[in-house]
Amino acid sequence: MVKQNADNKRSASSEAREELIREFKHLRVLVREIGENFILRQEGEIETAISNLEGLQPGKLRMMAPTLIQELRKLKMKPAKGRFKDLKELNRLIDELTNRVIGAQDRSKGAGKR
Repeated sequence: MVKQNADNKRSASSEAREELIREFKHLRVLVREIGENFILRQEGEIETAISNLEGLQPGKLRMMAPTLIQELRKLKMKPAKGRFKDLKELNRLIDELTNRVIGAQDRSKGAGKR
């Protein structure tokens, strides 16, 4: 009877361990999938900003460029550390700069229609 209880406890412990291992492996897959999709989305936003820059009027581009360049150059990242705060800052900066470039292009188009 005592041996059976010990075997049951070991069996339950093994089952719990195996279940946790499966869940952690699933979590690892989720991290990779989310990371890859984040990268794809950020790269797409950067490409959008680049294509919108090409459509800006030269005067507007000359006016915006120094500020945008300064903001891009002051970015301090430590890619080797894989820090979440770096990802948040990249996301914020890419979103902000892309919106500014798109907004400038939209205003340029609107000004040309008048």
